[in-house]
Amino acid sequence: MRAFLFALAITAFSGAAFAQEPAPDRARFRSIYEELVEIDTSPSTGSCTRAVNAMLVHLRAAGYSERDAQVIIPENAPDDGNLVAVLRGSSSRAVLLMAHIDVVDARREDWERDPFTLVEENGYFYARGSADDKAMAAVFLDLMVRLRQENFRPRRTLKLALTCGEETSNRVNGIDYLVRNHRQWVQADFAINEGAGGMLSTSGQPIALNIQAGEKIHQVMTLTVTNPGGHSSRPVPDNAIYRLSTALERLSQYNFPVELTPVTRTFFERMAPIVGGASGEAMAALARNPRDADAAAILARDPSYNAIMRTTCVATQLEAGHAANALPQRAVATLSCRVLQGHTPEEVQAALQTAIGDPQVEVGIVRRRDGSSPPRLTRQIMGPVERTAARMWPGVPIIPTMTPGATDGRFLNNAGIPTYGMSGMFSAPGESNAHGLNEKIRVRSLYEGRDFLESIVREYARQ
Repeated sequence: MRAFLFALAITAFSGAAFAQEPAPDRARFRSIYEELVEIDTSPSTGSCTRAVNAMLVHLRAAGYSERDAQVIIPENAPDDGNLVAVLRGSSSRAVLLMAHIDVVDARREDWERDPFTLVEENGYFYARGSADDKAMAAVFLDLMVRLRQENFRPRRTLKLALTCGEETSNRVNGIDYLVRNHRQWVQADFAINEGAGGMLSTSGQPIALNIQAGEKIHQVMTLTVTNPGGHSSRPVPDNAIYRLSTALERLSQYNFPVELTPVTRTFFERMAPIVGGASGEAMAALARNPRDADAAAILARDPSYNAIMRTTCVATQLEAGHAANALPQRAVATLSCRVLQGHTPEEVQAALQTAIGDPQVEVGIVRRRDGSSPPRLTRQIMGPVERTAARMWPGVPIIPTMTPGATDGRFLNNAGIPTYGMSGMFSAPGESNAHGLNEKIRVRSLYEGRDFLESIVREYARQ
């Protein structure tokens, strides 16, 4: 899932735009990016295995042996392949560069352009996966190629994992599979992943560079009502659809309590002077006192801010009845819950049951998921970020975030590998439209992100 962008007020940019000579071999990088984007890796019509085999060719050409680069395909999932590689350092320590290469389905008839043809137009790259997440995947693959070719000798080993199965639950999740079955390829002191980029104002000026430390867990829940049913010519008050509708109405009026993690508290604290106005004042007030109900109410009007303040559950699907001329025997609503760190699915289940207040509405947990703990933003992590950001975007603040979405970082965090979201790829609120129609990324943002990631990775490698 791509960096979650928050709606922000326009603000003046205090520093000069980053300017330097383009990184070397930009044309080759673009070629790798184009090749990767144009290989369909969607669940319905594509293959991750085809994509990672194509990327392995570049690693082999750069000199990576079978010992140092492999495609790993889960059993009984021939299209869910993953690519792993290692550039060995002089110490036993390692950093993992991780990106997923699977994408959400895209139908040609819905798009203005072919979703699996990279189109550069009006300063943007358009294609499915152009932003989420083949941009970072191409950056990391290209970097591993160039480091090998220049005979770079890191102190800290660099590991690469381009994985499948992040976007959908009907594929084998690559990073989870690797952790469980091939941990030696992903074991590291920490990992760099998607999850945060940079924010632009509506006038295109950099506002903030985000670093993700922690994320909600996506837990699917169901509300189910069962009933004997009967003939529709003899309606009765106890109708499964009506009962479920009442439960959903109660859910629509229910808010989980406000809870600020250290990361979200810092986010509001640092964003307050940038956003300004009533929202900025509310941010500052809530950062000072997370129990300030008035401040929380102001911020809750914005779905993005509301999402990072509390657990949320929203109805996304309905299924009911079995015949047009029969009373419904079953009615089911699917809920998409984004659960704050520190809470279990069972706690959310109990809260929903209480809010609905109807014992005939069963709250179910679908494919139970455990949340992860947020990693610490240590000097080891932040030092290279701060130095690179100061050079590339002077005066732009670095603001930690907790994403309301979910990434593969949860698997690594739970496995004891601290995982941070950072890309250095800036965008205006909502413009990338990842998962939606006509997904895009700014050409300049992609290349700047490439420079940013290369700079911090080289510094991490020398630690």
